Amino acid sequence: MAVLQQLTYAECLRRLDTGGVGRVAVTEHALPAIVPVNFVCTGDHILFRTEPGGMLAHGCDGTVVAFEIDGIDPSGTAGWSVLVVGTAELVPDGSTGSPTDLEIVSAIRGDRGQLVAISLSQVSGREVKADGKAA
Repeated sequence: MAVLQQLTYAECLRRLDTGGVGRVAVTEHALPAIVPVNFVCTGDHILFRTEPGGMLAHGCDGTVVAFEIDGIDPSGTAGWSVLVVGTAELVPDGSTGSPTDLEIVSAIRGDRGQLVAISLSQVSGREVKADGKAA
C-alpha cells in the first residue's frame, strides 16, 4: 500500500542541491509552457541558462514562475516531486558571485548565454512510498 507524505523544507533543498534537469513553467502568449532545463541550486536560487531573447528568457524576465524536479521508481508505484514558486530574473554573467553560474551547461546546442535565477519563495515537496519504502 502506498503512503503519501510531505517532504520537509530541508529534504526539498537536499533534492534540489543534486542539480540536473528540471522543468520551468512560464506563460507564453497567455498560455502555459513547460520547458526542461539543466540547473543548479545555490541554496537561495535555482540557476539555469537559456537563449538570450528567446521564449524562456522572455517568460522569466521579472515574472513569477514554477520550477519542478522529480524522481519516479521504475515500477511506477513510488516517487517524489519538489515544486518551487518564485520570481525569475535575468542575471548578467558573474553577478551571482558564485562559480556555479559558470558551471551551468545546457545540453541543448546553440547560444545559451542568458543566466536566469529563480528565487526560492515557496518550496514544497511530496513523496509517495510503496510498502513503506522511500522512493
